[in-house]
Amino acid sequence: MRPRPRELTSLGSRIAEIVDGMDLSAEQRKEIRRRLETCLDALVRAGATERDERIEALSTRVRQAEEQLAQAQKMEAIGRLTGGIAHDFNNLLTGILGYSSLLKTFLPENGQGYEAAAYIERSARRASELTRQLLAYSRRETPTFRPVDLRRVTGEAIEILSRSVNRNVEIRTDFHEPQESVSGDAGTLVQALLNLGVNACDAMPGGGHLTFSTSPFVSDGEACLNDVLVPEGRYVSICVADTGSGIPEEIRDEVFAPFFTTKAPGEGTGLGLSMVYSCVRTHGGFVRLASSVGVGTTFQILLPVMEASGDADDPREPATEIPGGTETVLVVDDQEIPLNLLCDVLRSLGYTTLPAASGEEGIEILRYAPEKVDLVIVDRIMPGMDGVESLARLRAIRPTLRTILCSGTSEAERAPSGAVPGGFDAFLQKPYERETLARKVRSVLDAKSSKD
Repeated sequence: MRPRPRELTSLGSRIAEIVDGMDLSAEQRKEIRRRLETCLDALVRAGATERDERIEALSTRVRQAEEQLAQAQKMEAIGRLTGGIAHDFNNLLTGILGYSSLLKTFLPENGQGYEAAAYIERSARRASELTRQLLAYSRRETPTFRPVDLRRVTGEAIEILSRSVNRNVEIRTDFHEPQESVSGDAGTLVQALLNLGVNACDAMPGGGHLTFSTSPFVSDGEACLNDVLVPEGRYVSICVADTGSGIPEEIRDEVFAPFFTTKAPGEGTGLGLSMVYSCVRTHGGFVRLASSVGVGTTFQILLPVMEASGDADDPREPATEIPGGTETVLVVDDQEIPLNLLCDVLRSLGYTTLPAASGEEGIEILRYAPEKVDLVIVDRIMPGMDGVESLARLRAIRPTLRTILCSGTSEAERAPSGAVPGGFDAFLQKPYERETLARKVRSVLDAKSSKD
């Protein structure tokens, strides 16, 4: 075999580095490396002209693969970061949301104290939605779609934006009546509109007009938005228009790319418009950018109309009597705030609680009185023995024990079923409200009773 030219050796090394950076099994890596060697040997045997052409084509593909791998690594890093942030942040929000919900039960509904507690509760709920949107963007959580009233969504975005907007920026609205519903995730859509609004305000440092408008849009199958064909059907159009500096033509094709920003280092992540694009496409929609330097910018979002929708409503369950009980619940969480909150809320509902600050402590409590515990609630992420291992060892002591796994990230819900004998009976997402916890606990305990 003739020796390989230097460019082939270099190309082979670059491909090997790409393969090493991929999430592949040992056998897959071995097979790819075997095929690579075969390909490189074939190039050595080829004629000079053919070899040069094939090397050039392969180099282009390698360069594209390197760029894709770098992007994938960035997104993986974001995923790990957001997962950690979500866990810690949601533990704090659990305390704020839970205690504000609990506080409302002690206050008269027509009093100022009740309204203050309700406002804290709403603010914490909105903060939890923002955390969930970060998780969805990092592909750690899937948005939940329900009928959505876009006027309500836009109104929430404007309400948040109006508290921080430059006083010289006037926010205007122009909503079409009647408004048809779309299927979507309200929190994610609010964040997308917020991102567009914040960018618009940044483009108007000296002030201007920011307009949110909605209108019907019908595509005949030939309409295009930024060279993308819009399928035939009915849509709701949302426009966010500003009178700012505009976006130069040479960078308009890049504004939706992750990490692209024209702001100074430390002033922007380059993720805002990328999140908007990801949100819209996840909803089966389309987004268009129209801009003129010195005049302003308009972002138009098209979302498909729900063909057979019910009323778009608040996704929370309707207010009903909150169920309680008299059973004994073992609560395991290494964080003081969510541990105390769980116990306080459960006691307010009539339950007896046994708090444990670690999996090891929970095991000792259950071992001492296994028949007295009716239910165990365990946090997924804990130092040392995590929630999954704790549940497995608790179930080893008492196989019929009813269990709830809770966490600030949705990944816990997808814990391997084989890791816990019999799995776990329910998953509780942090942060949660008093009503949500009460219904979850009652449903697990009632399920046990029906089988007894």
